[in-house]
Amino acid sequence: MAVLQESGRIFLATAVATPPLYLAWGRGLAAWDTTPEPEPTKATRLVDEIGRRLITSVGFVVPDDNGAIELPDKKRYAASAVPTKWLHASWTFNYDDAAGETVRELGVFIGGSVASGLPAGQRYFTAAQVVEPGYLYCLERVQAFKRGTGVRPVQQYVLPF
Repeated sequence: MAVLQESGRIFLATAVATPPLYLAWGRGLAAWDTTPEPEPTKATRLVDEIGRRLITSVGFVVPDDNGAIELPDKKRYAASAVPTKWLHASWTFNYDDAAGETVRELGVFIGGSVASGLPAGQRYFTAAQVVEPGYLYCLERVQAFKRGTGVRPVQQYVLPF
């Protein structure tokens, strides 16, 4: 049986760090508030995308019990100066991104495209501005929360390869 090798995984992580990476959030379904559904493994889109933001920062990390990067599952990571098979991806949303919307799902998308003719430097795109969603790398359904304008949320993931 073939076994994936560390150098191949590092190549994949390096390749993914290059194209646009987006974090999309969606409304999901209100029924999930009372009857949560597990995330599917074959989804290609969010159920009801609100919008998406281009990545703010990306870098390589390694597992480290004393690392400065802590995720909700309590795993910790430290930055790495050399490529590894783990990418730390971070998105900083603006105060008014999806203001007033209820968010129930998040998805990391690799690649994809947005409509032409949008303002130069635009980093947040509504669902209507997304032409091709790209490849959905991971999907997370979250406890519903209402987006207000008084918070500038930061979302982070460590993407394993």
